[in-house]
Amino acid sequence: MRHTLIRRAAIAAGATALVLPFAASAATAAPIRHAVPGSTPAWATSANRSGTPQSSDRVGVQVFLNLRDADSAERLATAVSTPGNRQYGHYLSPAQFNKRFAPSDASVQQVSSYLKGQGLSVDGTAAGNRYIDASGTVAQLDKAFGTTLSTYRYKGHSLRAPSRQATLPSSVANLVLSVNGLAETAPLRTPFHHRASDPASAKTRSAAPSAAPAPAKCSTFWGEHHQTLPKAYGRTEFPTYLCGYTPDQLQSGYGVKGPIAKGTDGSGTTVAIVDAYASPTMQADADRYAQENGQGAYAAGQYSEKVFKPFDMQDECGGEDGWNGEEAIDVEAAHATAPGATIRYVGAKNCDTGLDEALNWIIQNRSADIVSDSWGNTGEDIPASSVKAEHTIFVQAAAEGIGMYFSSGDSGDEVTAGNTPSAQPDFPASDPYVTAVGGTSMALGSDNSYQFETGWGTDVAKVDYTQNPAAYASTPPGEFVFGAGGGTSTLFDQPRYQRGVVPSSLSRAYGGTPARVVPDVAALADPYTGMAVGRTIDGTYTVETWGGTSLACPLFAGVQAVASTHRHVAIGFANPMLYSMYKSSAYRDVLPQRTPVAVATPSGSALVTFDHDSSLAAARGYDDVTGLGTPNGAKYVQHASRG
Repeated sequence: MRHTLIRRAAIAAGATALVLPFAASAATAAPIRHAVPGSTPAWATSANRSGTPQSSDRVGVQVFLNLRDADSAERLATAVSTPGNRQYGHYLSPAQFNKRFAPSDASVQQVSSYLKGQGLSVDGTAAGNRYIDASGTVAQLDKAFGTTLSTYRYKGHSLRAPSRQATLPSSVANLVLSVNGLAETAPLRTPFHHRASDPASAKTRSAAPSAAPAPAKCSTFWGEHHQTLPKAYGRTEFPTYLCGYTPDQLQSGYGVKGPIAKGTDGSGTTVAIVDAYASPTMQADADRYAQENGQGAYAAGQYSEKVFKPFDMQDECGGEDGWNGEEAIDVEAAHATAPGATIRYVGAKNCDTGLDEALNWIIQNRSADIVSDSWGNTGEDIPASSVKAEHTIFVQAAAEGIGMYFSSGDSGDEVTAGNTPSAQPDFPASDPYVTAVGGTSMALGSDNSYQFETGWGTDVAKVDYTQNPAAYASTPPGEFVFGAGGGTSTLFDQPRYQRGVVPSSLSRAYGGTPARVVPDVAALADPYTGMAVGRTIDGTYTVETWGGTSLACPLFAGVQAVASTHRHVAIGFANPMLYSMYKSSAYRDVLPQRTPVAVATPSGSALVTFDHDSSLAAARGYDDVTGLGTPNGAKYVQHASRG
């Protein structure tokens, strides 16, 4: 099963085109140089060009090397991950994979010698010979890679990128897969978390001539409290949004409380959480949160950290605090649904190439069975070189029996939110060797029983109390705020496991060859029905309510750990197994509600309507908001635990 990159130009024409490994450069001067495909992002256009970086500025790059026999590596990764295949579960160790497929020492030496000869500093070689860390001035990089680095305005950022494809001489071009770091992409990578907001202001309420209702309370379960709002959907009383579910509620809601009570709790499985940076109070916060929610303290050695330092690129990555909040969501959510699993936090030194370094460390040491990644790019409009490099990491993970799980994103189809010129899912969630986790809004009753789920897509209509009587500023459902990412990939062909399950209206959305569609599965993501998360902020332990597919991903990873408890072999790359269970009782099919579902903000300042996710829509069977659906408790665990 080979997944080819699809050029956007070919998409527009309704055709599929292979990105050739080595395209001859137009230059004819000796020595002959060859392009490094995908080194220039689509946004590096003359219209976006804003200037040139200082020639003396230093830039670090990762020169990824080609795997030996990459096609065979993909076929093996697919075989060991597919139930019913005679190779299923016969995973390779890192040493076995590297012996067969990793770049050779000779390749490393040859490329390193070239880089040094161009005046670059070679700072090290990644484990498994996956890439060479190098650095140099802008002038040196221009010379070494036969291009000109420029700056471009894109999505409100000033980003560096090659103005034309990087090139390399024939002596090394056939050894190099990609050069990451020439194009600056860190500001385009983000954690996918959100808080529920209440747009009321005391000033607006006190100045309003129309009587505003007294503030209500957020609800600890669905329908506990109600708020009066102007009439919508045939009623004026609406439940208030949720204060944030607890681990006990989530275990009950996803039907894993019974298995956990009987010892099927994730024991023997390691879940790695990968984010940028590291909170200095994470272990203490996780312990306190678990104890205050009836789970008890972590056992000795149950939580550990691997942190890459020194931290850098904090301005580009939005600072440590936002990523520390992401870390808290991920760690506590995974432990909430898999209290017996070992949690290993892997903190990258930045949100750019540092994340690749962290992922490579995991696969080179096989330091986890399940990897939860609650971050990604907004869309697929990133350098193809970055896509190709990370794809090889995911292939090795699958070959080793490591499951890579990524949040599907929080901006729906991206184009509705104004992030991309056309509808597209987010990468890395769209990679065919990744399990993409979409999102839902979930209602639990007073006894923690499952009431319903909708696709996560939030529209908000604010109430204008300056009118008499009060009225909505825009007709409900109002404006799209956020929702689960998904849709049809512009990069990858349809993988075999999606055939016969994903409707052709989705897989052929661009015409021509069927494409990969995101997500694969889903879990709770809506911050208005989110999870209570505890962490230390400015020295004070604080509990806040968070959501986003940043929550959905670790929640589902925890369920997978529970299902892994008594398996003979690790689940590994899960998608072939997940799709093979499509017609079983393993999933709850998330369907549109017959009548609109909406909640009120406690202040009465806005109406929040569920299940309006940009151009994406939940539907019967597979859909591009919730994928196959959400795990159906013990039935899901029973089906997934076979193996």
